Amino acid sequence: MKLIPWKIKDIEAYNVCQVNMSYHGYDNEDVLKNRIALANYLHTDLDHMVAPAQQHTTNFKEACIKDGGRGMLSKADAFESCDALYTRDSNLWLWTFHADCCPVLLYCEDQKIVAAIHSGWKGTVNEIVGKVTKHLIDNEHCQNKSIYAYIGPSLEQRNFEAKNDIIDLVKQMSFDTHNFYIDHHDGTYHLNSKGLIKQQLLNLGVLDNHITVSPYCTLEEKDLFYSYRRDKSQNRNISIICLRG
Repeated sequence: MKLIPWKIKDIEAYNVCQVNMSYHGYDNEDVLKNRIALANYLHTDLDHMVAPAQQHTTNFKEACIKDGGRGMLSKADAFESCDALYTRDSNLWLWTFHADCCPVLLYCEDQKIVAAIHSGWKGTVNEIVGKVTKHLIDNEHCQNKSIYAYIGPSLEQRNFEAKNDIIDLVKQMSFDTHNFYIDHHDGTYHLNSKGLIKQQLLNLGVLDNHITVSPYCTLEEKDLFYSYRRDKSQNRNISIICLRG
């Protein structure tokens, strides 16, 4: 197991690599052992972790310490059809699963809120990151200039081949997106999904120097990350975040 940290004050956040943490299509007993090993490594337990059942939606929920353990022993009690979680509670680890999709972690310094977001291409074109961030600003009173964001390992543009079905949706996003794809004029494109996510944050006033973009490409880094496009595997990477107690 390898943990790649996002280093920022008041929180702990990591990409967890080289071990499968997803029950999706696998023996729950083996995955559970991996989850317990991770909790032990972080000096916590599964009752202080929470995972959603992701379905490429723009649905998100607030989690609290009493939700700890949901989605940990099985998918049966996970937050259903939910692709982002946020919390004000310390010592609660939020999980997001990904294999080429983009994990996004947020930290609102002024309100002491953290969020974990799953933004695959469907979530990206439907602007899940912008919707969660706007909710935190409008409803949880986060100041945009106090928000820090981490855009995690996912497909880099050079490896994200898309066709008109996706690009037509990209063109319908709420801002000018023409700089975020390369048109090869043969019905294929290369899409900068990390750039689209970053622009959603910038449009809401998040400061450029508060946004960290991971340089890792999940398809290329075979020794670190699972990639569905590369391997057609059901294995999933996770990214996690927690407010320090």
